[in-house]
Amino acid sequence: MVETLPTVFHITHYKAGSQWILQVLQECAPERYVQPHVLLEQFYRDPIIPGGVYPTVYVPYQKFQDTMFPKVDLDAATYQYSDKDESSVKNWYNFTVKKAPFKTFVVIRDLRDTLVSLYFSIKVSHAELSDQISKGRVELNEMSFEDGFLWVLKQRTPVQARIQSSWLPICQSGESILMRYEDMLADEVGQFEKIVEHCEINISRFRLHQIIKSNSFANRTGRKPGQEDVSSHYRKGISGDWKNHFTEPLKAFFKRRYGQVLIDTGYEKDLNW
Repeated sequence: MVETLPTVFHITHYKAGSQWILQVLQECAPERYVQPHVLLEQFYRDPIIPGGVYPTVYVPYQKFQDTMFPKVDLDAATYQYSDKDESSVKNWYNFTVKKAPFKTFVVIRDLRDTLVSLYFSIKVSHAELSDQISKGRVELNEMSFEDGFLWVLKQRTPVQARIQSSWLPICQSGESILMRYEDMLADEVGQFEKIVEHCEINISRFRLHQIIKSNSFANRTGRKPGQEDVSSHYRKGISGDWKNHFTEPLKAFFKRRYGQVLIDTGYEKDLNW
């Protein structure tokens, strides 16, 4: 890795186009790309690689800070770096002592569409990479449609909401940039140009546009956005699909739990939706 370049973190939550963005980042900076692992081991377990490009970092802000800037009982003036040091010591040395530069960009999605996409992902399309997914699939397939949505809302939505809410002030302060999945669908080129510029990823506009085009929904699936395939990880590729699935009881429950998050993130002005 080139240590003079900033380490790049793609902060996001589940079902916010993370695999699409991952693929674009991988092709934009293949020599800097850090492969994600189950349970975010590349972030939590392994030392952060200065200059690396980290896609799909599903973490709330405080956990990000705790990992990047751990509290270490060492004296920076006398410390001698060793490859045998624990990850926390290496992160402390690189990002607290040496102050290696880093950039973050945060991609969020309307929590209602996130819920719908997560429901179909757990129930049908997501690879069974963990016991959590496998058990969730069994449970959802034994429930009614509405009960299944409520289960996902109660069990899985809290962490997505926490990621959004925790990073919002950081983006508002200018320390990071906030990207909405919906805006990226509407303007792929403009939004990815904004990301590579902010993250200082050295790539020509011509090559970036090639990568964006080859990874479009249509090219990756052979379908137009809106044509649904529930068995595909790229199920539908549109925004606003929640309107086709929310019942009145589900809508009322969602408003009570996450209505304010929708307002804070700019998806609604009030609770009259």
